[in-house]
Amino acid sequence: MLDKLINELEKRKESYDHLLENYKFFFKLTTLSVADVYMYAARLQKEYLNDLEPSFINECLHFRGHLKSIGSDAPNTILDMCAFIRQKNVVNIYPYIDISLRMLLCTPISNCSTERLFSALKRVKSYLRSCSKENRLNSLAMMTIEADLTSKIDYNGVIEEFATLKCRKKC
Repeated sequence: MLDKLINELEKRKESYDHLLENYKFFFKLTTLSVADVYMYAARLQKEYLNDLEPSFINECLHFRGHLKSIGSDAPNTILDMCAFIRQKNVVNIYPYIDISLRMLLCTPISNCSTERLFSALKRVKSYLRSCSKENRLNSLAMMTIEADLTSKIDYNGVIEEFATLKCRKKC
């Protein structure tokens, strides 16, 4: 049960890192070559098959040209790009770019787990410093940090699983 929790937390961190890596090309859209925009857009479209249609790649290339034609007035940030699409009323021209930008804006890229990790680790370490190994200490810190996930655990199932593994009855 604890292994599932740790795996879920590791996947969550990887997904944040992976998401930001996929969206980096939007930050430098006007300076990238056509081949690079095509490559990055194809990678992003493949990652989100259910949300972005294959026409997303062509939209990115067209949007790149549109931004280059504007020149120095082109939006530089993701928020500015999303606002630009709405203000200029070109959502119908770039629907999947609008979707992808809103996905990025609505997804938390970072979370407060690092700060919580250090404060929780400090409390757990001071309490269990003399009797815990590093692996156990890390697991306890993760459980403390992700209290919302650990509160959903069925403890009766964990106790039964532990009891069957550590059975010390004499037969």
